[in-house]
Amino acid sequence: MSMSKLSRVVWKVSLPVILAGASENLLHLIDTIFLARVGVAEVGALAIADSVVLLFLVLPVGLAEAIQILASRRAGQRRPDAVGAAFNQGFFAVALICVGATAALKILWPLVGKWFVETGAMGSLVDSYLQIAAYGIFFVGTSFAYSALLISSGKTRALVPAATILAGTNISFNYVLIYGKLGFPAMGMRGAALGSLAAEAAAFFFLTVYVLRAFESKHYRLFRVHGLERRTLRLLGRLSMPIVVQNSLETLRWLAFFLIFERVSEAALAIANIVYTCYVVFWIPTEGFAETSCSMVSRFVGRNQPERIGALLRDAIGGALVATFPFLVLALLMPRWFFTLFAPEWVLLSDGSASLRVVALAMLIVIPGEMWFVAVTGTGDTAAALGIELVLTGTMLGIAYLTAIPLAWPVELVWLSLPIAWLVCLVISYTWMKSRMWQRLQI
Repeated sequence: MSMSKLSRVVWKVSLPVILAGASENLLHLIDTIFLARVGVAEVGALAIADSVVLLFLVLPVGLAEAIQILASRRAGQRRPDAVGAAFNQGFFAVALICVGATAALKILWPLVGKWFVETGAMGSLVDSYLQIAAYGIFFVGTSFAYSALLISSGKTRALVPAATILAGTNISFNYVLIYGKLGFPAMGMRGAALGSLAAEAAAFFFLTVYVLRAFESKHYRLFRVHGLERRTLRLLGRLSMPIVVQNSLETLRWLAFFLIFERVSEAALAIANIVYTCYVVFWIPTEGFAETSCSMVSRFVGRNQPERIGALLRDAIGGALVATFPFLVLALLMPRWFFTLFAPEWVLLSDGSASLRVVALAMLIVIPGEMWFVAVTGTGDTAAALGIELVLTGTMLGIAYLTAIPLAWPVELVWLSLPIAWLVCLVISYTWMKSRMWQRLQI
């Protein structure tokens, strides 16, 4: 495969993943835009609520990522039967875990929520969202398992219509339920939760039908489980556990980051959510290229071609920078334009523009940092990836807390914790990949 051909493959596989990632991340964006017309408190509460949902998703999502790594390795070894076996064992495990996570969220949050959120009114808003959003955990987790199978098999085209269905359903239900249209009562936070739930269910049913049709081949034998395959489950468990802890750290990092701002002021939390939502939009191309890189790194390792990883990552970094560049220019030159989409009060515009510029510039470090970081995961060395995630989380939260609480610096300086932490991650990930310590593993 020539360098130009490799670049075309990276773009071909990544573009549908980018669109899928766009729709998933756009759920938070869409909810934020709708709730910004309801009130500042709702915008801040959404940041905390979504972080809590993601925290209860770390187990199924971590297992889905393990499915992707293992299925990609088997695809690289040209063993479709093993691809199907990895998916089957992992999918049913994901489904069971999702049911347990739903029950845990509905039971535990009312008991422990007051320990996290200081303001009683804010806590009530968060709880009203979570009691409904908890039911979406099953649909999100199993959809991630489907995506893992599609990405590992290179059949990412289906993610485009799934993305359209997800975003379209969310917008329609949000408009009706949040604002009380077509005879429905205005439900605010609860309406946003119901809109997300409906969107996640619609995407799940579409992907179920597509996978059943696309993998009819007798070689894959999907959804045919005649018992537990201990070796496959052990591999999935070994791969997923560090990823689960890693995803937990990432989610807790943002939850703690928002709670730091919640202790500053309600307005500071609302601004932080809007800036974070813009960051999520900036992140969409990076996530798509990162998913592709993770799978292709695993394939190259499976084919005993590790020398191609460097070229792959250069193409992925370049592609992500090109795709993200227009957003960054717009954020640097016209940050107030982004805030006019959200801010329920004009005072938020001037307070958030500097923070948005910091985040836009930070992407120049975040993008290469993420690509080299997912390469570590793609090799199967998830324990090393966990260690890097620990350093990233500790660096970001330590700097954020110090600048926001004891030093009480302006919020834009608190956001400097993001590029500093990712610079540390980039250096460690690059050094680890070049050391080839990951070659000690056998998957």
